Amino acid sequence: MGGFSLIELLTALALLSLLLGLAVPPLRGHVVKVRQAEARVALLQASHFMAQWRSQHGRYTQGSGSWPVLPVSETTHYQLVFGAQDGNARNDSFQLRAIPKAGHVWLGEDVLVLDQDGNIRLCANNAEGKLRCRVD
Repeated sequence: MGGFSLIELLTALALLSLLLGLAVPPLRGHVVKVRQAEARVALLQASHFMAQWRSQHGRYTQGSGSWPVLPVSETTHYQLVFGAQDGNARNDSFQLRAIPKAGHVWLGEDVLVLDQDGNIRLCANNAEGKLRCRVD
């Protein structure tokens, strides 16, 4: 009868596993870049909101040293937060961070950081727990 032997099937399975092992890491990198692009859009929307807030109120904060409520505070995979907590907010600057949500470990530990000048940097925590950034 015509058919495949067990050795032929195992060889085909081994080759398929090898090909998948080679294809998945680059594909994961592309998916992470797409998710980061979604977070960038949300950061830019929040930045435009903050610029409008400053033009209307003369500062980035509410009067009590707290941040205004952002119209977009998250994407499907990232949470948007201010770099400084309420009470430590500065009137003349801000920093917004897009942090991967819990359960999205596959996105890695990289955080997108946007400042009041529109600079977006890709950052990760170093050994001391401080952000290490690069312009992306």
